[in-house]
Amino acid sequence: MRKAWYHWLTEGGYKTPVHFCNDCEEKFKSNKIKINKSKIVINRSRFKLSGEKKAELMKLSEKWNTKVGPIYKMFTCDSCRRDMYRAYHVWLAEKGNLIEIHLCKKCGEKIGFSKIIKGIIYDLDGTLISTLKLHRAAWLAAGRKFIVPITEEMLKNQSGISDEEAALMMLPEEKKYLLKKFVEVKQKYVRENIKRASLFSGTTETINDLIQKGYKVWICTSAHKFFVTKVLSLLGPLKKVIESNIIWREMYKYAKPSPDALNLTINKMGLTGSQVCLYRRRLQ
Repeated sequence: MRKAWYHWLTEGGYKTPVHFCNDCEEKFKSNKIKINKSKIVINRSRFKLSGEKKAELMKLSEKWNTKVGPIYKMFTCDSCRRDMYRAYHVWLAEKGNLIEIHLCKKCGEKIGFSKIIKGIIYDLDGTLISTLKLHRAAWLAAGRKFIVPITEEMLKNQSGISDEEAALMMLPEEKKYLLKKFVEVKQKYVRENIKRASLFSGTTETINDLIQKGYKVWICTSAHKFFVTKVLSLLGPLKKVIESNIIWREMYKYAKPSPDALNLTINKMGLTGSQVCLYRRRLQ
């Protein structure tokens, strides 16, 4: 999205904007989306930016008016206020609080962030591979088997979350007990039709180029191991290079939007949060 509803999160040791699209803003206002206290304690010692860079960025955050109500506006750089579609997401730790700052490419490079990126983390579904139609067909198949109506909104909302969370969202209250079987039918359909998945154009070339340039390239996904291992065959010669650099659902405790998976990936890479770049959109 290019525009979003901006809310300020200033409790629990955070000072950061939270962004909602129009649909999620309506759900939030009607209490369909609830903000609960996080079960995850983030290790603030990982955010080690210091010196002149930190001081310069802290000056930006000190100008924020975090007491204003939610507003709908374009994404803008926190430094130059230029409209932007992509940004450097910079996390700082100050007096035990986490502060998130967003910078455009020009401001990020000016402060030197382009020189310290050492690792790239890719999501899998919708980023490196195209599986939208496959997952839609799989959920529809599970719905037919258990006589559960699957709506377009459900199919839209299942993207980016675990199968278990998606199934809980789709199953009516009186059929929640079918959760395990419902997910099994969905996953069986995916396994049997995995050939329908395909790499986005340029995926292998891009990953190979990044590796040749010395970047650490990892994949972090909410997909299960059976799916990831099947999809690896699509990478051809790159499979041997990247197969040990993948974090899948069974390897971490809490699913998205928890940072559990990303924290694990960054730790495995041997880097800090400020040294990696995360891609969760289609590779182009």
